[in-house]
Amino acid sequence: MASDLQQQLQRVGGKTRLIAESYARLKAENIQAKEEIGSLRAQVLALQSQLDSLKVENEYLRVVSTIVPERKDLLKTKAMISELVREIDRCILDLNE
Repeated sequence: MASDLQQQLQRVGGKTRLIAESYARLKAENIQAKEEIGSLRAQVLALQSQLDSLKVENEYLRVVSTIVPERKDLLKTKAMISELVREIDRCILDLNE
């Protein structure tokens, strides 16, 4: 009976060591995971800030692209102004005669 009790104590002691080792390993992994979570949260905040900044810049670019005329409109306007200048020159010549 004493040897049977001794064997049970050894098994319980071995299992206790395994549990303690598993606990220590899991505790270290938990600490590492918490550090990684903190790092990832900081990264998320930085990326969110960058995203907000890019959204504002995108909105500015949309407004500017709406205001700035397209190339064909610019050429059409220049041609119209040139025609008006020629017409004014003709009118001045007519008035001088």
